Amino acid sequence: MEINLKDTLRKLRRQKNVTQEALANHLDITPQSVGKWERGEGYPDITLLPKIAMYFGVTVDELLNVDDARIEESINAYLEEGKQYDFDGDTKRELELWEKAYKEFPNDIRVMVKLMYALGDDKDDVPLPEDKLNRIVELGETILATSTDREYRESAIQCLCFAYRDVDEEKALHYADMGGDFITNRVNLRCKVLSDEKGVEACQEYLRDLIEVAANTAAAIPNKKRLSYEEMIEAYTFGIDLYKRLYSDGNLGFYNCRVAYNYYCLAYVHAEFQNTEKVLEMLKECCRYTFEFDRVRDQDFDYTALLMNRTHQKKEDVSKNYTGNAANLRLHVIEDREVFDYLRDDVRFQQILDELREHAVE
Repeated sequence: MEINLKDTLRKLRRQKNVTQEALANHLDITPQSVGKWERGEGYPDITLLPKIAMYFGVTVDELLNVDDARIEESINAYLEEGKQYDFDGDTKRELELWEKAYKEFPNDIRVMVKLMYALGDDKDDVPLPEDKLNRIVELGETILATSTDREYRESAIQCLCFAYRDVDEEKALHYADMGGDFITNRVNLRCKVLSDEKGVEACQEYLRDLIEVAANTAAAIPNKKRLSYEEMIEAYTFGIDLYKRLYSDGNLGFYNCRVAYNYYCLAYVHAEFQNTEKVLEMLKECCRYTFEFDRVRDQDFDYTALLMNRTHQKKEDVSKNYTGNAANLRLHVIEDREVFDYLRDDVRFQQILDELREHAVE
């Protein structure tokens, strides 16, 4: 537990309008000693703590900021446990964890944000049940009303927007309009300001995010309305081409899962039109990128493509909302989709499922 004396001591002195010299005289020490304590360069002798606390009319725990330190220690423990559930895709236990944390720390913004995400993170809850929606709205509005922290506010806005997306488009747009402008956002502006190596790194990270946004946006188009066969194929192929161009050396890391998903979507579209050869071709590609994602997901590594060679993947930053590995998820999705029923007796289709079973981890 980290003890924070220096900030508390300085704050108490200023509140009481007491100089370092006056406090030093009271304690029969030098003013330089008080200065060192307030700079965090040392601590008073333990025998002096009760005398200092009594001088300012506080307890020793309050002087040492022990209560705040204990709170930080507890919340950090929740955050570490939550990371593991996030990494494992255990959305049920993650929600239970943040419900427990919220009961203990109902006014902590970090806990409120984590609970909002946990409430909306169950992929089977579409649209969100009314009870979960109402809680997300209550938490989000509280954060927007009380917090000035940009990241927490942006997180609350995102959760609120997504919560209403399939329930009330007008309200979802209300929150969407609170977001920053795409052109003048902080990341773009930092890219324009920074130079040399920091500037290159910032540009690469922004380019990575732009490609993901562009690919995801293209893949979302067929979900908005029924498109022609050619339009749907183009939407998913566009995203694949973007990723392959950016990660031109084939080292896609985390983004193997994005490419795999787009290949699955292509297989689905081709299956709707019973274009068997294309379905099988797309499923094989989907499996190839799925297996590669599962292979690299638990690793820290550096990207190596020329436009991405300052970016990195940290395993603790990779999360999911399903249990088991990606091969297991893809296997169950393909087995459950009626659109593939006409292929169930095809030996080649069964070989693809068998390969998925070999790699699947529950």
